[in-house]
Amino acid sequence: MTAQKAPQLETDRLILRQFALGDFPELMASWDIPEMANNGGENPTTEIVWSRLLRYIGHWHALSYGYWAVIEKTTNRYIGAFGFQDAHRDITPALKYPEAGWTLIPEVRGKGYASEALTAILLWADQTFSSSVCCIIDEENKRSNYLAERFGFQFQGYVNYHGKQVRMLIR
Repeated sequence: MTAQKAPQLETDRLILRQFALGDFPELMASWDIPEMANNGGENPTTEIVWSRLLRYIGHWHALSYGYWAVIEKTTNRYIGAFGFQDAHRDITPALKYPEAGWTLIPEVRGKGYASEALTAILLWADQTFSSSVCCIIDEENKRSNYLAERFGFQFQGYVNYHGKQVRMLIR
């Protein structure tokens, strides 16, 4: 793979596009929601969210894959992030495949946007990666576990991440 920008993906109701520095205010606002703050085990300080944004942008330049900013077409507002990463997580056992991840702001949940965005990124992954993809999800995150399993991710076992057992799934 050679360094590239994120390809723009489009669904009936969503645009998935490359993150840009100008997305910081919306990304910060989304991670400032208490429900979102628990996702990923990070305290969503300005510094942490800025680093997350740079990681989203940098993945595409360094690895030719990464996260997309998810934009609702009708409102043109940022509603979440979907994509893949190699975070070199301090996790046991180590993740062997690109790691899928996703977040949606709470007020747009229940509209089918997660399924729509996940369909788009997995289609892209199927055409791009020669390997499987994986994800890790807290046991308590019923919504994400259901979504992952509905899209073909299969539970492999538990991995230890930040002193907590989380589910590891592979597709």
